[in-house]
Amino acid sequence: MQSRRRLPRRKQLRDHVWTAAAIAAALIAAPAATAQGKTVPYPEALNCAALTHAALKIGKGTPQESQLFDHLIYWGMAAADSGRAAGKNSKTVDAEVPALSAQLEPKLRSQDSATVSALAACVARVPALDK
Repeated sequence: MQSRRRLPRRKQLRDHVWTAAAIAAALIAAPAATAQGKTVPYPEALNCAALTHAALKIGKGTPQESQLFDHLIYWGMAAADSGRAAGKNSKTVDAEVPALSAQLEPKLRSQDSATVSALAACVARVPALDK
């Protein structure tokens, strides 16, 4: 049996950086747009960004980590765009996401059904990022 070789850590990090850059470029071209072309309301984008941030913290070191990272990038950019549209500065948005995430993380860890279903709804709204 052949064992799967893991990529060197530097290569893995470089891949994450390229993925993040590609996602950011796609989001800049179509910021926080839904299928109808409307910006996601800030409270909704903030909640999804916080949920995906908490999920990434919980999933760190798991095989799903890169996918969780993609979800966080999408919702983080959506929150930034929606926050800007709502008149918030970037420092405020950057502070609100981890603050709310810290409140939601224990609920995700305990598998609170409302929190888990809210995360699932956020994840379902992330477009395919690999195309």
